[in-house]
Amino acid sequence: MAATTDQERQNRDSCIRIADELWNKRNYEIVDEEYDPLVEIHANAIEETVGTQAVKDWARMPHDAFSDFHVELFDVTAKDEFVFGRYHMTGTHDGTMRATVGDIPATHRKIDMWGLVEMRFDGGLVVEEWNTTDGVEMLAQLGVTPE
Repeated sequence: MAATTDQERQNRDSCIRIADELWNKRNYEIVDEEYDPLVEIHANAIEETVGTQAVKDWARMPHDAFSDFHVELFDVTAKDEFVFGRYHMTGTHDGTMRATVGDIPATHRKIDMWGLVEMRFDGGLVVEEWNTTDGVEMLAQLGVTPE
């Protein structure tokens, strides 16, 4: 098995830092430090997101809907320019959630879900990110599954 390179370690550390600073501490300035200005985000809950301001707006969506939103990373692995990981996210739905099915007023229910993240780095910055979670499961946990 090949040894992890310095760049792979740096990319892995950046992924972990983003999870903690952006998602848990709501430090939106981290986006300007860790993401390329033309970053592309691909997530099943949103249309394609391009640029650092769009990333900040995307991160505000769960923060607005879940005052105690929290993400924990597991099995974070770096290989070449990619970082892969699983994440566990929790929160209490006490704000309006903007969703593709329409705005969902607070249900005061908790979510407890898992997802996958893949980041591609170039020059030490995230240039592409893929996130996937089970949106139907989230709606079910909130008690708002469409019929």
